[in-house]
Amino acid sequence: MSAIAQFDAKGEGLDPELLQAAVAACPESLAVIESGQILYANRAFAQMFGYRYSAELKGRALADFVPPGRACTRPSFQNADASPESECGYPTCEFASTRQDGTPIRVQSSCSSFRAADRTLLILSARDISHSERRRLCRESDKRFRAIFDAAAIGIVQCTTDGRIVESNPAMERMLGYSHAELRGMHFRDFIHPDDLPVVRQLFQEMVTGKRDWYQNEVRYLRKDGNCGWARRTVSLVRGPDGNPEFAIAMVEDITERKQAEQQLREAQKMEAIGRLVGGVAHDFNNLLTGIMLYCDLLLAGLDHNSRLRHHVDEIRMAGEHGGALIQQLLAVARQQVVEPRVLSMNQVVTGMRNLLSRLIGENIELVTELADDLWSVKMDPAQAQQIILNLALNARDAMPDGGRVTLHTRNCTNLCGEGEGQDRDAIPCIELMVTDTGCGMDAETRSHLFEPFFTTKQTGQGNGLGLATVHSIVEQDGGTIAVESEVGEGTRVIIRLPRVKAESEAAAPTSLGTPALIGHETVLLVEDDSAVRQSARRVLSQCGYSVLEAASGTEALKVCHHHPGNIDVLVVDLVMPGMSGREVARRLQSARPDLRVLYISGYNQTERNSHPEKIVLFRKPFTGSALAQKLREVLDEPKRQIHINKEG
Repeated sequence: MSAIAQFDAKGEGLDPELLQAAVAACPESLAVIESGQILYANRAFAQMFGYRYSAELKGRALADFVPPGRACTRPSFQNADASPESECGYPTCEFASTRQDGTPIRVQSSCSSFRAADRTLLILSARDISHSERRRLCRESDKRFRAIFDAAAIGIVQCTTDGRIVESNPAMERMLGYSHAELRGMHFRDFIHPDDLPVVRQLFQEMVTGKRDWYQNEVRYLRKDGNCGWARRTVSLVRGPDGNPEFAIAMVEDITERKQAEQQLREAQKMEAIGRLVGGVAHDFNNLLTGIMLYCDLLLAGLDHNSRLRHHVDEIRMAGEHGGALIQQLLAVARQQVVEPRVLSMNQVVTGMRNLLSRLIGENIELVTELADDLWSVKMDPAQAQQIILNLALNARDAMPDGGRVTLHTRNCTNLCGEGEGQDRDAIPCIELMVTDTGCGMDAETRSHLFEPFFTTKQTGQGNGLGLATVHSIVEQDGGTIAVESEVGEGTRVIIRLPRVKAESEAAAPTSLGTPALIGHETVLLVEDDSAVRQSARRVLSQCGYSVLEAASGTEALKVCHHHPGNIDVLVVDLVMPGMSGREVARRLQSARPDLRVLYISGYNQTERNSHPEKIVLFRKPFTGSALAQKLREVLDEPKRQIHINKEG
C-alpha cells in the first residue's frame, strides 16, 4: 500500500486504493514531504519537472526542486501546529527551477502541514506558470512599448511592404492632421509632396528588394488642411524569422521650423554677399555718376539759357540722378547706405520730382498731385525721400501696363506712427504720404510677401523685387509706418506716415554755380583717386572762385601740403582710397595744420564710418556741382572749432 493509503486514518469511508488512484491521477501537481524529503509525488508533479515516473522522485530532497533555505525544505520542520507560511512568510511561493534536462521553469506553489500516525507531514501543490509568466512579461513589454510609442515626440509609423500604413502614433497624427483611423490604410504617397514622391518611391523600393536595409531623407509633406511642411524620415525594414521582409518602420521628425530658419539664414547670407558686392561696386559706380553730373553742371554753366543744348544736358543729368537713386536703393537693402537726415517738406520733394516722374511713368499714365498747403515738416534723408516716391511711382506704373492714373496725396494726421504700448494713439502728429493707382491690384497672398527682399510679381529680367523692401526699410528707420491696401482689379493704395518735427524746412539748395551764396576764395586741397571725379570737382570749385590744390592719393596729398607755402583752409578727401584712407590723410594733415577743416566724400562705406569713435562731416556721392559748393560753404562757414560734426542723423 502507498504512503497515502497508510495515512488514511480509518479511510473515513473511502477505499484506500480509490484514494491512491485519485491522487495519482490528479492534474494538480502534488507531493508529500517529510523531513525535507519527498515521500510521495504524483504523476503531474513528476512530469512538471521533466520526469517520466513519480517513483523517480521518491526520497529526493525537496531542495533539489525548491530554492534552498525555505522552511519546507528543512529537515527540522516538525511542528504540526506551525505552518511553513508562518516560518518562511510565503503562503504562496513563486520561484525559478529547472527541469531534468536543464530547461528553466517558473513554478508557483503552496503548502500545508498535517499530522498522521504521529508523524508531521507537509503536502505541497505546484503549478507551472512559465507560459503565463511569459505572457505577462509580453503584456508588460507591449504596454511599455505602447507607452513609448504613444509618448514619442517624433512621428512613428508602421507600414506594409507595399507602403500602406498599419499603425501610427499621436505625434504622426498631429503632424499630418489626420486621425488614427484615417491614417490606417493610407499610402505614403497620399501625404508626400508630389515633387519628392519619385525619390521616396525609389528608396522604398530599393529597401524592400534588399538593396538597402534602411534609408534617411528629407522630404516635404502635405497636411490634411493642404499646408506643406518638411520632415526628416528614417525608414527601416523589419524581417521575419525566415529573413523575408515583413513590414517597414519610419521615424518621422518635423523639421519645418529648422528649414524656415535655414531659409532665413540663406537669405541673410545672400543679403550679406550682396552687401559686399554692392559695397565694392557702389564706390566705382558713384564715382562715375559724380563725374557725369559735375560735367553736366559745368556744361550748363557755360550754355545760354536759350540754348537748345540745355535740354540734352538736363536729360544726361536726369539719367545720372536716376542711376544714383538706383545705387542708393541697392545700398539701402544692403545696409550700407550713407544717410544724412535733414528737416524737409515732403511737398517740396514731390514738386521737385514731378517732371522726372512724368517722364518715367510714361504718357499713357496720368500723374495727379494733391498736396496739403500746411503740410508739416519731417526729418529724413532727402535722397531717401526721393527714393520712396520714385519706387512707389514705378511700382504703380508697372501695375498699369495699359495706362491709368497715379495720385500722390499728402496731409497732416494725428494717428500714431509707432505701435508702442502705453502711448496715446493721438499723441504723435504725423504727415501722411499716400500713393494710389488704378492698376490691377493684388491678392492676399501677394500682399503677405510685399516687403520681402527680392519678392516680385514681374517676369524674370523685368524687376529686382527691391522697391517695397527698400521703402519699408527707410520708413521703419525713420520711425514711420507703411500700410498697403489692395484688391484684385481695384488698384492699390500705399499709405506712409512719418513723424512730424517742429522745425522749418531748410532753404532749397542753389541750383546754379554762379549763385553768390556758393562763391568762395579759400584754398581747397582736393584728394580723390578717381581722375574723372577729381578733375570735374576741381573745375567746379575753381569756377566758384576757390583756389584748388589736387592730389590723386594720400601720399601725394602729404607732399602737396608740405610744399605749399600758403594757408590751406579745407581738405576735401575721399573716405575710401587705396593705400592711405581719407581718415589717415586728415589725421596727418591736421597734426601739421590744426585749423584745417575736413569734408569727407564717399559713396557708401557705412562700416568704415562706424568703426571710429569720432564724428565726421560726410558728403555722399553722387552729387551735383551746386550741392558740393553748398556743402563746402557750410563747412567753411562753421565757427572755428573742432568740426567733426555728425550729419548722419
